[in-house]
Amino acid sequence: MCPLYDPVAGLNLAMAGKGDPYAVLSPRLLRVLRDLGSGLSLVAVAARASASVAALRAELTPLVAASLVSERGEGYRPDFCILDQDEVAQAEQHAAAVGARLARLLLERWAALATAYQELAVSKVCAFTDLAFFLVGDRILDVGLLDALAEQGTLMPAAPARPSPTLPEARYYLWMIAGVPEQLGRYGQRTTGLPWPGWQLLTFGEYHAAGGPLAARGALEARAMSLAAAPGADPAALAASLDVPLLGSADTARWSAVAREHCRALVAIYAAEEATLRRLYGSFATGRAAPERFGEFFCWYDHVAYAHAIDALVAAGAFALPADRFAAVLWQEAHAPGAF
Repeated sequence: MCPLYDPVAGLNLAMAGKGDPYAVLSPRLLRVLRDLGSGLSLVAVAARASASVAALRAELTPLVAASLVSERGEGYRPDFCILDQDEVAQAEQHAAAVGARLARLLLERWAALATAYQELAVSKVCAFTDLAFFLVGDRILDVGLLDALAEQGTLMPAAPARPSPTLPEARYYLWMIAGVPEQLGRYGQRTTGLPWPGWQLLTFGEYHAAGGPLAARGALEARAMSLAAAPGADPAALAASLDVPLLGSADTARWSAVAREHCRALVAIYAAEEATLRRLYGSFATGRAAPERFGEFFCWYDHVAYAHAIDALVAAGAFALPADRFAAVLWQEAHAPGAF
C-alpha cells in the first residue's frame, strides 16, 4: 500500500496496483490536491500554498503527465478518489459493521481452517494459532479477498490505467483521505524479494506505531536482504537466522486453494451490500463528480473493513496480534520453478 502522509493537514494517501505516484507526490502537494478537489480556483489554491500561479502550474505538470491530475479549462482537478473527514467517518462506520460480519463467517469456519492447516508441512513446527494472523489476516482477508474481488470484477473492476513517462503500463487505484493514517487500513502486506526462484519475505501487520513507521518491520526486511546476499545463503538458513516460519511451494499452493474457497463466501457478504455502498459513495463529493471511480473507493473501503474483521477475530480470541504488531514468513510462490 506504501502510504504517504501529511500529518499537519491530516491527509493520508495510498495506492494499490502497479505504479509509482510517489515519484511525483509530496506531503505538501497533498494539500494542493485536496484544495483542487474541493473546487477552489487555481488562483485560490496558489494563494493557500504561498506560491505563484506559474510556480503551481509547474508543480502540477508532472502530476498531469503521471495521469493523477487533469487540466480543466484554466484549472486542474485530481483524477482519483478524495474523501473528507466526515465522509471517511461515514464509510468507516459502515465498514466496521461489515467487517464484523466477515469475522463471524470466518469464525463459523474456524474448525475447517484449522483442519486444513494440519495438511501443511509447516504445521509440524508451528501451531495454527501462531500463524493464523498471517494465514487468515493476510492470505485470506487481505491478499486473498482482494484477488477474489478483482476476479469477481463488479465491486472492484480493473484498476484504472495511469500511464506516466517512466511507467507507461502503470495501473493502480489511488485514494486520499482526511483523518488519521490508521483510517487507510491498519494492516497490510509488504514483499521483499529474495535471490532464489519464487522466494519472498512477506511481512503483514501494522504500518505505524505511536505516530511513526513501524521500525521493527523495516529493520527485519533490511536484515533479510543483507543476510540473503551473503555467500552460501539459502531459504532455510535465512528463515532460521530471522526466526520466521518457512512455507515452501507445496504449502503455499495448498493454503492458496483454501483461501480461494473461503474468499468466495466473503465476497458474497460484500455483494449483498453493493446497493448500499453505491448509494454511500454517490453521496460523497467524489462520487457525485466521478461515479465511475466507485471501484477505487471500494478498494479503500475493503482495506478498512478487513482491518475491522481482523480486530474482531483478535477480540474473539481466534488469534493474538503479534507482540511486534506484525508477522513475517518466508514464502515460495507455488508456480515458482525449482522448489526448495
